[in-house]
Amino acid sequence: MAAMTFNFTLNNLLTYRDRRLRGLGLIRGWMTFNLACSVGAIANVGVASYLFGTHKDLWAISALAGIVVGAVWNYALTQTYTWKTQT
Repeated sequence: MAAMTFNFTLNNLLTYRDRRLRGLGLIRGWMTFNLACSVGAIANVGVASYLFGTHKDLWAISALAGIVVGAVWNYALTQTYTWKTQT
């Protein structure tokens, strides 16, 4: 939870500074960010575990695949739901 909060804060200050969340939007954004990243973490572990279970000799590729799936998931969902374009 601490890592997700830290990452949310950095994203809000740096990455998405043009769409910075404030007030109640900050709380809503923090909640959607944590939800998206929690699902991303489950996907990361799931993919890595599955691949490791089927190819134990390729543990590094299993880990990398999990990282990629989690990162893409987190970016796509937080881009869409947390820092959506204000209209």
